[in-house]
Amino acid sequence: MQPAAVTPKKEKILIIESDTTFGAQVAEALKAAGYEQLFLMKSAADGMKAIYDYLPHLVILDATLSDGDGYGILAKKQAEPLISKIPLFLMSTQGSPIDMSKVPANSVKEFLISTHVSPLDIVSKIDHQFGHDQKPAATDASDEALSKKILWVEDDRLIGSILAKKLVATGFDLFHAKSGQEALEAMKQVVPDAIVLDLVLPGMSGFDILQAARRDPRLKSVPAMILSNLSKQSDIERAKALGAQKFLVKASVSLDQI
Repeated sequence: MQPAAVTPKKEKILIIESDTTFGAQVAEALKAAGYEQLFLMKSAADGMKAIYDYLPHLVILDATLSDGDGYGILAKKQAEPLISKIPLFLMSTQGSPIDMSKVPANSVKEFLISTHVSPLDIVSKIDHQFGHDQKPAATDASDEALSKKILWVEDDRLIGSILAKKLVATGFDLFHAKSGQEALEAMKQVVPDAIVLDLVLPGMSGFDILQAARRDPRLKSVPAMILSNLSKQSDIERAKALGAQKFLVKASVSLDQI
């Protein structure tokens, strides 16, 4: 029996990915799904030029590129009215945290940052983006296959590095903010499955972030864990009153408790 013919899809898709093997796999999966107008670029310079040259319907961008990073493309794209409205999926296929301080507001349509993200996951999300799928977003199988999203708010480099390695190794998708303001901006773009935050941060405290999260209907039930140098009973009680499920003191915490 001959396989069913795939209906050609008119959308132009630009892939900016330095990993030629993974980029080719994504392109092949899209081609098999009927996307015929595909453009694959391997560098930030070529990718930025291709956005202007082809005016694609969607950009798939890796956050890490051989000649720079994808965040630079995000900033340039968002600043140009001609191309700022083009939907963009931001990838981190090596599991590195997304640095939310470098993600302009409303610049990313989808985040794909799992170490196990597959080309078929990406095709499923693109089909949904353009209305080619038959499944509602809430029951999309690819959504369930992706890791849990953790918004991680921490400005200490040492503890941040240790925590990142622990969470990535466990299979979580990390969205990193280094200040209260960055955390608030991140929460506008991503609804995490959990929030891990310090209480002492530049600009505003972790208490302020918790209060903002509890006022937001999208975030009011998101579990929160405090990882802080503060250890007064009054601080612990205040954090729990704001909905923190767990309070860990940095000086005495072990990685197994996180």
